[in-house]
Amino acid sequence: MRVFNRSTFGLISISGLLLVAGCGGGGESGGEADSDFPENDITMIVHTSAGGPADLMTRELASAMESVIDQNVVVENQPGGSGATQMNEITSASPDGYTLGTMTPSQVGLINGTLDDQYEIDDFSWLTRSQIDPYVLVVHNDSPFETIDDFVEEAEENPNSLTVGGYGAQGSGHNIAFNIFSESANIEADWTPYESTGDAVTGVLGQHIDVANSNPGAVGEYVESGDLRILGVMSDERLEAFPDVPTYEEEGYEVDTDWQQFRGIYGPPEMPEEVKESLSEIFLEAMETEEYQEYMDNAYMVEGALGHEETDEYIMGVDELNREWYERIGFE
Repeated sequence: MRVFNRSTFGLISISGLLLVAGCGGGGESGGEADSDFPENDITMIVHTSAGGPADLMTRELASAMESVIDQNVVVENQPGGSGATQMNEITSASPDGYTLGTMTPSQVGLINGTLDDQYEIDDFSWLTRSQIDPYVLVVHNDSPFETIDDFVEEAEENPNSLTVGGYGAQGSGHNIAFNIFSESANIEADWTPYESTGDAVTGVLGQHIDVANSNPGAVGEYVESGDLRILGVMSDERLEAFPDVPTYEEEGYEVDTDWQQFRGIYGPPEMPEEVKESLSEIFLEAMETEEYQEYMDNAYMVEGALGHEETDEYIMGVDELNREWYERIGFE
């Protein structure tokens, strides 16, 4: 893992797009929905193993969708290759809207990283953003690290001696988030990849890794039970659920908070506009249901609903930001 001293690079800001979520999401997309869609069951493929935040979001969204449409929504887990297995499945699927995939920053990372010779960002149909889930650094309650400074001090004294785990290989969304922090702190640590955020949490619970780069929804119950401790949150503001947890900046580490963990749904290339519009309307209605809103509250999530046109614009911004960070960390 390469780290660099913090400097100003003029990274693209996508925070303006996030304001759309606060205004109620999708808005008008300009297309005309297909009133007959869907006529068959919809399958949504998750790129992580069962039990992690991406899997949970997909299952909650699928359940909420079934209260909106007259068809079943089937969720399948196809982990592997930090998302590559799922992306290959989505690429080969029919663009009829009946096979979709869960997305996070990791899909964008793969397109700019190990799969850059196979895909481009506009090869897929970016359908909806469903939530924002801030990154957090978490340790076991028995860890000697009581603060971020404790962790940084040990990493400075013993470079690459500490293990940090999270979803995906180098270049994944979680890995980039930790690189952003490690660049600011000017430290080096050994990255341990997992097939889901939940697996990384299991790793820190079992003390197989020193620190997990995770999310509030994946660790909340363990923090409340006293098994885990959050050192800091990669956000402009403290978490409402954990008001005693400082932001990175409060602890003296300036980080680019435009890099965020988000989740949503995407589809195969060349999906017809009317199908994308129909799915967009279904997603947005499902995310307004009492069932889904209760899940969002219980999982410590931040609202982030966007329609398909705004999601496409958002992903283009994430893509540019991703390429900037790949260049900065020397990822190839």
